[in-house]
Amino acid sequence: MGAHEATIVRTITENRRLRTHPFYFRLILSGVEQNDLLSQAKKWRDDDVDDETRAELDGLIASQNVKELEDRFRGQLEFGTAGLRGLLGAGSNRMNRAVVIRTSAGLAAYLLDHASEAKTHGVVIGRDGRRGSVEFEEET
Repeated sequence: MGAHEATIVRTITENRRLRTHPFYFRLILSGVEQNDLLSQAKKWRDDDVDDETRAELDGLIASQNVKELEDRFRGQLEFGTAGLRGLLGAGSNRMNRAVVIRTSAGLAAYLLDHASEAKTHGVVIGRDGRRGSVEFEEET
């Protein structure tokens, strides 16, 4: 793939609306995008601390379920005013222990750099009654 095609791939991949472009589907069918996606999913799986979500990814990787993997790995679950919220499951765009660990580490680093009083005053970690909430609180 040439530099021009790589730029097109990057632009389409980063823009959800452009993913309906016929070129994007040709890339998936040709395996270019699929190989990148499978590599990303395998790396996430290898770094995942949770046996359940690792096994979930193993199944998706083995079946090469591009549509499902694409949904799980195109973007990051965002931290909003209500904290982290999203579908439970494996991947960077799902609620899982790996996302909670990464987000907590990032937030802690930010607080240490920008709100040094948090080191002595502490922070509050909340949870609710949703499935996994206790485990996510413990990971945090």
